[in-house]
Amino acid sequence: MFAGRRVLVAVTGGIAAYKVCEVVSTLAQAGASVRVLLTEAAERFVSALTFATLARARAYTDADFWSAEHGAPLHIALGQWAEVILIAPVTAHTLARLALGLADDLLTNTVLASSAPILLAPAMNTQMWEQEPVAAHAQTLITRPRYHLSGPGRGRLACDAVGAGRLSEPAVLLRHLGSLLWSGGKQDLAGKTVLVTGGGTREFLDPVRFIGNPSSGRMGIELAAACAHRGGTVHLVLGPTHLEAPPEVDCHPVVGAAQMAQATFALFERAHLTFMAAAVADVRPSQIHIDKIPKNQLGNRLTLEPVEDILLELSRRKQPWQTLVGFAAQTGEDWLVPAAAKLKAKHLDWLVANRVDLQEQGFGGDNNQAMLLSSRGDMHAIPLMSKLEMAHRLLDRMETPA
Repeated sequence: MFAGRRVLVAVTGGIAAYKVCEVVSTLAQAGASVRVLLTEAAERFVSALTFATLARARAYTDADFWSAEHGAPLHIALGQWAEVILIAPVTAHTLARLALGLADDLLTNTVLASSAPILLAPAMNTQMWEQEPVAAHAQTLITRPRYHLSGPGRGRLACDAVGAGRLSEPAVLLRHLGSLLWSGGKQDLAGKTVLVTGGGTREFLDPVRFIGNPSSGRMGIELAAACAHRGGTVHLVLGPTHLEAPPEVDCHPVVGAAQMAQATFALFERAHLTFMAAAVADVRPSQIHIDKIPKNQLGNRLTLEPVEDILLELSRRKQPWQTLVGFAAQTGEDWLVPAAAKLKAKHLDWLVANRVDLQEQGFGGDNNQAMLLSSRGDMHAIPLMSKLEMAHRLLDRMETPA
C-alpha cells in the first residue's frame, strides 16, 4: 500500500532514532518515495548518510535550510511534496515547538508549509513524558485534525527507567502510516465504540489436543487497527495467535468458543459497529479429558457437540442503532451461495465473504480479496489487497448504511 506514495520522515534528537532506520528502509523497499529530514540534534544519533542510503534518496539537515528544491524554498518544496509526515522520535522540546507553532528550523518550517497529516511518535524518559507541560503540548496537538499520536509504549527505557516513553515499534508506525495514507487522517469513527473478533478458537479434547483452524487473526487485527486510527474506541476479542494486538486497542484474549462468546456478549451492548471476523469452531469435544488420551483410544473418545452460534445470538440482541458485520470463509466455485444464505439466515447488515482455497489470500496471509454483501442485496467486489487496505475499504463502503 506504500508503492508510489510520498512519505516525509522527520527525525529529532532522541536515542530511539535508530529504530526509525527500519521504518525508512521498509518504506523504501515497499516502493514508497521517502525523504528524510534530520534536526541538528538528530545528527548526533544517526547520520544523514545512513538515512539517505536507506531511503535511496537525499536526506536533509538544517544546513540545507536556505537551499531550494525544484525552484522553491526547501521547506515549502518538502511540505507540499509530502502526502504524510512521520515525526519520530518526538522529543519534549519538539512537542513544545510544534504546539506553539514555532518556525525556527527546517522541520518546524516544513510542518507549517504543509497540509499533510502528521503522525507523532513521542519517545522520552517516563518522568519527562508525565510532566504537565509535556502532556499539555501533546493534548494540544492531537486536538488539531492534522496530528495523530502513536504511543509512547511502556517498558524498559534506554535510561533503565520502566514506564511510558518507548518509541512505538516500526511495525506499529508503518501500519498507522498506511492508515493515514488511505484515509487522509479522517476521524469518522470518533465517538463510536467498535467491537472486533479475530483469530480462531481452540476446543480442547485433552491437555495436548484440540480442534482448531489455521486462522492467524490478522484480518481482525487490521480491522481493529484501522477503526482505532479513524477515531473509534475499539475492543478486540482475539483468539490464540502469534501476532501482536495493536497497542491502540483494548485487547481481550480468549482461547475457546465459550470464552469468546462470554467476552463478545459482554462488550456487544455498547458497540455501535461490530465485525465478527473470528473463525469460531462449529463443534467441540463433548468431554474434556484431564489426562492425555492414548493414541489407540482416540477413535472411541472423540465425540462432538455443537458450539453456540455467537453471530446468530448477536443478531437477536442487536438494536436499531447497531451495525453487525459477519464474515464467511468459503471454498469452491459456488462460494457465494452459502455466503448469501448466511447473510439472510443470521439477519446481518453486512457480510464479508472470501475464498480461502486460493493462493495468496485467506487464512494466515497478508493479503485478501472478498465480496461484500449487504442486507439490501448489494454486492461489492474487493480486489486483492493488503488486509489493512481491505479494512479501510470496508469502512469506506459502510459509510452508506445497509
